Amino acid sequence: MYRLVFQSGRHEGKRIVVRQALTVAGRDPGCHLVLDGDERMAPRHASLEERGTGIYLSPLSPDHAVRRNGDPVTGAVRLAHNDEIDLGGIRLVFQELIAPQARLRPSTGLMQPVTILAAAAILAVEVLLLAYLVDWPAHLLRPAIESADLAFAEAHRAAREAEAQALAKQKAETPAGADSIVSLPGTASASTSAPPVAVSTGPAPAVAAAPEEILQVLEVADFPPADTNTTLVDLPPVSAADPRIEEAQRLLAQAVAAADFADYAGAYRILDQIHQLEPGFLPAHVEHARLLEARGDLDAARQRWGLLLGLAAPDSPYRRQAQEQTRRLDDLRALQTRLIQSPAPMDPDRLPRGIRLVSADIQRLPADADVAEMRILNGAVEVSPEERLFQDALVQVFVTFYDHAPDQEPRPTRAITTPSPIVLGAVSRMRPGTAFEATYVVPQGARNVEARTGGTPLSYYGYTIHVFAGQILQDAVGKPRKLLNLPIHFPDPAQD
Repeated sequence: MYRLVFQSGRHEGKRIVVRQALTVAGRDPGCHLVLDGDERMAPRHASLEERGTGIYLSPLSPDHAVRRNGDPVTGAVRLAHNDEIDLGGIRLVFQELIAPQARLRPSTGLMQPVTILAAAAILAVEVLLLAYLVDWPAHLLRPAIESADLAFAEAHRAAREAEAQALAKQKAETPAGADSIVSLPGTASASTSAPPVAVSTGPAPAVAAAPEEILQVLEVADFPPADTNTTLVDLPPVSAADPRIEEAQRLLAQAVAAADFADYAGAYRILDQIHQLEPGFLPAHVEHARLLEARGDLDAARQRWGLLLGLAAPDSPYRRQAQEQTRRLDDLRALQTRLIQSPAPMDPDRLPRGIRLVSADIQRLPADADVAEMRILNGAVEVSPEERLFQDALVQVFVTFYDHAPDQEPRPTRAITTPSPIVLGAVSRMRPGTAFEATYVVPQGARNVEARTGGTPLSYYGYTIHVFAGQILQDAVGKPRKLLNLPIHFPDPAQD
């Protein structure tokens, strides 16, 4: 398909689009393109034929001239874009409908540079591999180095055993009954200490201690775990007659050395390997419990001592050691969750806020066929970085919703609510912005039942939030604030 533009004749300025493969031009009315002219125009003057390689111009009458760009045409000639054709004095311009574009410089694209980079990377890896293969003996752990490390671990272990023996000797020289007294940092001697405080397992009190009293108790109770780096009894030597016991003893020395270099993950891994190799190798359990307590995991340390208590023989020193350590950890847990009582009333502005509320927002949802009223309370708490707290104390949140009638005081709702307390875990495991959620749901018809039984319909009034660490009140919020003047509501677990 191409176009012819008339430059002369009575059709000057007109353009025609040719779509057929062969076009014959001349004066003959039977031609495809009829051209008016004088005797210079033959009846069948020339033809335009579309072939696979382009459009070709051919003269059909030897006696009548056909010119292309001023040059006479004697045979078939391929036309180019904007060629001028002269047919018997009528000039036309040949135009391709899609003009040929200037040939662009070929582009290499992205494939070639990517291939070059990949080849360079492979070559670099091969060079590094060859360099490693040339010098591979230098990367191995030689027997001399391994022997030196084992000798260092054995020497360190021997020094520890010598310290343990000295401690056992000193303990044997102390008067009888002195072993039953545990001196804690910040406490008085046994002769002047106050009587033990009973540990309460019931609900938290409705009143909180004054800050100075709490700080006094913290000075006594908030101390790091006792140092158990040295054994408490003189352990008998381990026989090397059994190959498995000998291997367990060697691995234990490696675990102790790893813990001394603060490689706790490696120490735990080696200790687990010992437990699988020889579950009854008691020194490994002692080291495992010591390491767990040093890392702050008192619950896991208590479980490990309990496991050792079940494995040790009745008259074994390991059993006595496990009993003492289990009792010590139980006393520490009881001391960290002790109940502080004070006759002073609760003042929200003077609460310690070691665990403090950072947000509290309530949202009312639309009613539906089953629920007459529904509210969702979203809150978050965080540990105050400047406060001293019992690290293993349990954080609990008590949420109480209140209803009221126009002529009555607010009272805890009888609607369906999230059970209290909401337990958030130990203080040491608290993350910034630990979230909690409580719901308040009034089913359809519940208000009518309350009105029939109480005589006055109730409606939603507000809520209170009380945050406890252990059983010490840390923070409190009330909306409206006057609800904080009411006693803290501790729901009865036995009540439906």
